[in-house]
Amino acid sequence: MSTQKKIMVLGTNAGQADLIRHMKDRGWFVIGVSPVAGESGQAYCDVVEAINIVDLDALAEAAQRHQVDLVYSISSDIAMTSVVALSERLGLPHFYDSDFIALLDNKAALRAFLKEHDLSPVPFVEVSDPAAAAGWDHFPCMVKPTDAQGQRGVVRIDRAEDLEPAITRAIGFSRSRKAIVEGFLEGVEISCNVMVCGGQVRMKVLSERLVHGPHALGVPRGHLVPCKDVSEDNQRAALELVDGIIAAMGTRDGVLYFQMIVTPEGPRVVEIAPRLDGCHMWRLIRAAEQVDLIAMTMDCLTGEGTPEVLPNNGEGDRHGRDMELMFQQMAPGAAFDPERFPQPEGAIYHEYRYEAGQEVRPVNGTLEVVGYYVRETP
Repeated sequence: MSTQKKIMVLGTNAGQADLIRHMKDRGWFVIGVSPVAGESGQAYCDVVEAINIVDLDALAEAAQRHQVDLVYSISSDIAMTSVVALSERLGLPHFYDSDFIALLDNKAALRAFLKEHDLSPVPFVEVSDPAAAAGWDHFPCMVKPTDAQGQRGVVRIDRAEDLEPAITRAIGFSRSRKAIVEGFLEGVEISCNVMVCGGQVRMKVLSERLVHGPHALGVPRGHLVPCKDVSEDNQRAALELVDGIIAAMGTRDGVLYFQMIVTPEGPRVVEIAPRLDGCHMWRLIRAAEQVDLIAMTMDCLTGEGTPEVLPNNGEGDRHGRDMELMFQQMAPGAAFDPERFPQPEGAIYHEYRYEAGQEVRPVNGTLEVVGYYVRETP
């Protein structure tokens, strides 16, 4: 009788492929779940189930049929909602609970939580009808769906007359049919990847988030470790803000991905996700700091190991290398041609997300990642 452990991974796209390959390397049997045929992670799965990852009843049936030991996902807020709900239903190991996931999934609820704890103050209002924002007078501002992933429906507004159509559009992308209007945060974008295990912060790494201009607002073009255009004082303030939020949330075991902007008033939170990011940041962190965030996460979740503690948690003097992770991007709808995106000189890792001739699918609808690489920062 086989004693091989089994994991069900919700999603089989390029982000999930990192997790799938890691679990295969651990010796686990991997059941990938996605209704989309041909995604890159499926080539590494032992079994693929064509199930919508929000269909909890169908997921529960498949999990019980395969007798899985674990359900997990990375890089997807939608998947994490199902991961936790399904794990709670089946009594499987998991980080966080459904109430915590719902808090982070709702931009307005998160803003209210931060305001309650006097952390990262940003003016905001949640609306289910454009008329409810009639008194809004903070411009420029951002309009977003309260609970949609990625950049869909997210827009900067500079004039009051443009607010109503932007809210209507954002509501159209929201699962709860609500939008949030919040003050525009201007400055350098940064991220922080955090790993907590056994009630102790094991890893906390700041990175600079390089973004495109107004033609692709908020869409990242790459990441840097360490930050280059952020003062040491602001980096310290960002890490202190992260510490304060972790403490306010109860120092729960799991992974958190903070997105922040360093404004003239100091760092402010854009959003917090209860998962690994969707940008393969673990590869950048491994190259720069010599720690493997996926391995640490799965060690903690499975109990197969004890995650090491990154010296100084990424603060103060560091002995790692200055590294960059950069995306190769093109508009969706056209066929992918790898000759347009050669492997850059000096890359220590390079990967395409598409095969030659495959049509590039719309995700954010503007500039889609077709490949990425990690190398020492020039």
